[in-house]
Amino acid sequence: MTGMTRWQRRARLGLATFGIVFAIVVYARIGEREAVVPPARPARLDPRAILESAGAILQQFREARQDYVVEAERQLAYEDGSTKIVGVTIKVRGRAGRDFVVSGREAQAGPDQKELRITGDVRLTASDGFVMTAERASFDQESALLVAPGPISFQKGGMSGSGIGMAYDQANDILSLMEQAHVEVKNEEGNTVTDFTAGSATLARQDDLLALEGAVRALRGEQVIEADRGVARLTANEEAITFIELRGNARVVGGGAFDSLSARDIDLDYTDDGQVLERVRLTGSGAIALPGRDEEAGRQFLADVLDLSFAPDASVTRATGRRNVRVDLPAAPDAPARSITARDFDATGEPGKGLTSARFTENVEYREQPTGRGATAKIARSRAMRLTLAGDAVTTAAFTGSVRFEDQGLEASGAGAEYDPLGGTLHLSGSDAGGGPRVSDDRVTVEAETIDVTLQGRRMTASGNVKTTLRPRAAQDGKLPGLLEPGAAATVNAGTLDYQGADGKAIFSGRATLVQGMQAIRGNVMTLDQATGDLIASGASTSTLVFDADQAIGRAAEIRYDDSARRITYNSPVGPPGAPVLPASLSQLSGPTLGDLRANRIEVILGADGNRVERLEAHTTVTILVDTRTATGDGLTYYADEERYVMTGLPMAPVKIIESCRETTGRTVTFFRSADRVVVDGNEETRTQSTRGGPCPQ
Repeated sequence: MTGMTRWQRRARLGLATFGIVFAIVVYARIGEREAVVPPARPARLDPRAILESAGAILQQFREARQDYVVEAERQLAYEDGSTKIVGVTIKVRGRAGRDFVVSGREAQAGPDQKELRITGDVRLTASDGFVMTAERASFDQESALLVAPGPISFQKGGMSGSGIGMAYDQANDILSLMEQAHVEVKNEEGNTVTDFTAGSATLARQDDLLALEGAVRALRGEQVIEADRGVARLTANEEAITFIELRGNARVVGGGAFDSLSARDIDLDYTDDGQVLERVRLTGSGAIALPGRDEEAGRQFLADVLDLSFAPDASVTRATGRRNVRVDLPAAPDAPARSITARDFDATGEPGKGLTSARFTENVEYREQPTGRGATAKIARSRAMRLTLAGDAVTTAAFTGSVRFEDQGLEASGAGAEYDPLGGTLHLSGSDAGGGPRVSDDRVTVEAETIDVTLQGRRMTASGNVKTTLRPRAAQDGKLPGLLEPGAAATVNAGTLDYQGADGKAIFSGRATLVQGMQAIRGNVMTLDQATGDLIASGASTSTLVFDADQAIGRAAEIRYDDSARRITYNSPVGPPGAPVLPASLSQLSGPTLGDLRANRIEVILGADGNRVERLEAHTTVTILVDTRTATGDGLTYYADEERYVMTGLPMAPVKIIESCRETTGRTVTFFRSADRVVVDGNEETRTQSTRGGPCPQ
């Protein structure tokens, strides 16, 4: 102070005086001042907290941008570094165009501040309307993963669900239900379209996909869906299901398009709005049962892999099967049930009609089970087959490649076969490694270039190098002509065949030739009746037959065998009266025993068994050469046991016998083969040996 100058001391005093005066003036201006009451201290939520704050905001930044913001009505900090938040709200910034808000009554964070444990009315809300609720959950502040251990539920438009235990990955927008997963999809009217239950489920919202694991079961209207696991693909708004994948012991029962599906794996493809089923695919022992009429079973498809497409009216428009195929067609009005097996098949159809055609390939077996007690199945096998369908009825079946067809004792084969189930006809054609057309039953075997069979009644026509093998049968069931060797088969070659199987009658044409051992009969047309054993050969007919161990050659315009009469008739037409008779136009029968006989009609009467000749008759313009004798007349009867010939003539044309140098005539002449006896008109004439030899005199 001693060092202060005088002016400094004066200035300080002036300032002090000014301050006092200024204070007095201010106080006078204000008047009496009211006492200030300090504000009340807020109530503590937790006395243990070292810090409490209101309206706290915690911002989390990652990769230079804000990922989420944590807001709180109150925040409490504790000495160990933990935090308690009351009225928590977590705002998550989505990475796929969606933002999320997680809220709850209370949250706690540990000392590391990495995880928020939220309790009470936990709610996750997405910017697109997705809402998830739980009683408690935890939020990982590093990964933004929300986990709820207890019951949860969620909803987004028409889709809602629930479960026990949940994890929500906001970065990838994936919701996982740990146990007792239940997901429901409703339409705009609020009606449930699909109801899923499973052991667990995952909703991948960015991929519009719902994955289900463990005892998956779904209800879709009246349809029940089951599998070990499954995946449902959703529309972009997650309010409809467009595709369902079922894996492991998959099964679907009910629904308008089919009655049931079963396979290891099943795919169900719906229209874009999820309303109508468009396609199903089954893999691994697949089976599809389609609806039938009334309450009867419908078509069934089985294969290792099956693929069916449906029209909006639920009719099948396409079907494919691969490996171990089986298709069962139910019985239809006037049509039996049918079953087809093959390696593969492809079928096409039309809306409102269903499948109209199908092709089966490799190891094809077609089986048709007729109705009626004791009826046996029709079976066809081939390398390939094509069907045309009208509803459940098969209208045509075309088989190709080593075809084999069986029907109640009838067997047919060929390179190709066309079967008409409605008409009951079968057309065989073509040759391959399995041979050409061939039909066989217990009566005949027919081989030809083409064969047509009417199965009912066994009517058969064949053309082109027809070869028919006739088998002998018991007399009551049909037989071969008795002039043939009994117990042995006979073969007929011809250009065409008309076989009327029910009656056992066969008509051969085009140079028909019947052959059995050393015997043969030929004709332009041949008719054989297995019911009676009769045979007719007409048109330049010939025969080679064995009579009494001797072979005889016959020729006529017609050769007829009557089995009941045991008679063979060689008949040639008689010309007009007065017309010259040419030897070539007559019937002829010649052999070592019978000689050489010519006439308009020749009849051979056989014994009761075998081909033993009992009697021989000839009529009109008869000529016979026996040894050195030539006899002519109008009629002849030969008695085989006596070797006796009785020949008759006409008044204007008596019998004439020329033997060496002698000529004998008469109205009736009887002579013997082995004896030198001749009876003329009842008078016996004896000739000596000398008259039968040597040269004749002039």
